[in-house]
Amino acid sequence: MSAAEAKPRIERAAAELLARDGYNGMGLKALSKATELPYGSIYHHFPGGKEEIATVAIVGTAVAIGELLTATLVDGVTEEAVRAMFGFMADRLEASDWVAGCVVGTPALDDSSPTPAVREACATGFVVLIDPIVDALRREEMPADVAEGLATTLIAAYEGATALARVQQSRAPLDAAAEAMIRLVAASR
Repeated sequence: MSAAEAKPRIERAAAELLARDGYNGMGLKALSKATELPYGSIYHHFPGGKEEIATVAIVGTAVAIGELLTATLVDGVTEEAVRAMFGFMADRLEASDWVAGCVVGTPALDDSSPTPAVREACATGFVVLIDPIVDALRREEMPADVAEGLATTLIAAYEGATALARVQQSRAPLDAAAEAMIRLVAASR
C-alpha cells in the first residue's frame, strides 16, 4: 500500500476511534487493527505517533464537517438546516449503536493537560465548526457578536445533546436540542 493510500486510511480510522473512545482511549494497536496495517507502518507515516495522528484526524475531520455545514447553511440558518445538523449526529449515533460521537467533542472531554496539541486541535476543530454558522448568520446581517454567540451556543447544544444521546441511547436529546435551537435562532433575529 502506498503512502498516498495509507495516510488517509490511518486518519479515517483514527477519527472513528477518537469519536468513539476519545484520545485517551485510542490505542495504536487498535488503530493498526482497524487499518489492517502493521503497527510499525503507523509510525512510519506519523513519526509523531498517537498525538500527531489525533491532531491530524481531529482537524481534518472538522474541516470536512465544516464544509458539510457550509453546504447545509447555504440558504441560512433555517429550521431545515438546524434539523439536518442535529439529525446528522442522531443518524450517526443510531447507525453506530450509540458509540460513534463527535470526533472533536469526544476527545475534547478527555483530560488534555498532558496533550496540549490535542487540546489545541479540538479548539481549532470547534472554531472550524462554529465559523460556517457565524458566516450564515452574518449573511442575514446579524451583528458579529450576536452571530458568534449564537453559533457557539448551537455547537455547545449540539455537543451536549450528543453526549446525552449516547448515554440515553436515544435520538430524543438531539431532536429536543434542535427544536430549542430553532426557537433561539428565531428569537435572535
